[in-house]
Amino acid sequence: MRIRVLMIVLICLIAIEFSCKKPYNPTIVSSNQSYLVVDGVINSGSDSTIIYLSRTVKLNSKSFRNPVQGASLKVESDKNDVYILQEVIPGKYVATNLNLPIDRNYRMHIFTSDNKEYVSDFVENKITPPIDSVYATPLTTGVQFSVSTHDNTNKTRYYRWDYTESWSYEIGEQASRLIYKNGQITSRSPDSLVNLCYKYPEHNSSIFLANSEKLTQDVISKSPLGYVDGSTGKITNVYEFLLSQYALTSEAYKYWTLLKTNNEGLGTITDPQPSQSITNIHCVTNPAEPVIGYVSVSTISLKRVFLAGRDLPFAVNELAKDSVSCGGGIIWMQPQNTFLSRLQAVMASGDTLLVRFETGGNGKTGYSYETAICADCRLRGGTTTKPAYWPSGL
Repeated sequence: MRIRVLMIVLICLIAIEFSCKKPYNPTIVSSNQSYLVVDGVINSGSDSTIIYLSRTVKLNSKSFRNPVQGASLKVESDKNDVYILQEVIPGKYVATNLNLPIDRNYRMHIFTSDNKEYVSDFVENKITPPIDSVYATPLTTGVQFSVSTHDNTNKTRYYRWDYTESWSYEIGEQASRLIYKNGQITSRSPDSLVNLCYKYPEHNSSIFLANSEKLTQDVISKSPLGYVDGSTGKITNVYEFLLSQYALTSEAYKYWTLLKTNNEGLGTITDPQPSQSITNIHCVTNPAEPVIGYVSVSTISLKRVFLAGRDLPFAVNELAKDSVSCGGGIIWMQPQNTFLSRLQAVMASGDTLLVRFETGGNGKTGYSYETAICADCRLRGGTTTKPAYWPSGL
């Protein structure tokens, strides 16, 4: 999960305005320095380990992203194994297929380009049990997701989840079926149709936690996850939900609980006082320098589910909000001597697409047109490229 440091800091500043609570001034707020943020999990299984490095920014900054580039990152074991991460885009560091031995503890070692050294504590390699079930429960106007899981060995106890979501959406009768280019009108080929698009993937930044520490058996039953409202348009056609499950140590669970409280549980006079997040990452160069984040080591369990809007017990098409304003028309071919000039005039703006061939009364024929954003699904933020994981027929 991308750590929303700015949101936490802003909430902390707002909280001190309540006079009946003691003002809290965390170091991150009161200092003019920029602190390292380490975001990610060491994936000890076969999937990729992805670590994001960034630095905090001031509340009045115009930029919300401050990636740390050119750093050197490596995973180290307590038996002197070393695994190198590579920077793939600014601030994003990746290692694939680590498959770490389970009989060792691991830590993250970081060297930044400004000659600072950071290291996390050695932590246990947790083996995450499989996800039993992901439930999609229709409510009045949306869908509530929840998860069940268990560990027969009773060794996990502490769980965290996050998820990404993708969805498809369609443009109906307004979608362009024709192409106008160099004065010629041709039909779109199957691979150039723009009526069906996909948005993917979008990461949900909420924190979902559960534990079974007070239960005899290590069982989590239908723990609530995200809610998708029908008005968002995400579940109008086909919606994909990819859940990631992480086993945590008790210390990591405390960290995520505190972060969740700071991120989501503040805002009223009765809410808990904001607090500065615990961390297991330290600056070797300057031990007094705060570092934000917590490095865990675990395998990750995944489960993907698909949801079709047509199967829901409410009309998602009526709930979806579409702020796009459309206003096309028809260019009749009669009289023929002015048809081309009228066609060129309509298409001259470059923001208009032909939709289809039309026939009218008294043998009239012509071409309907629409503003591009109404006729081309790609202009609403999606792509016509179907994700590789998308089922055929959906």
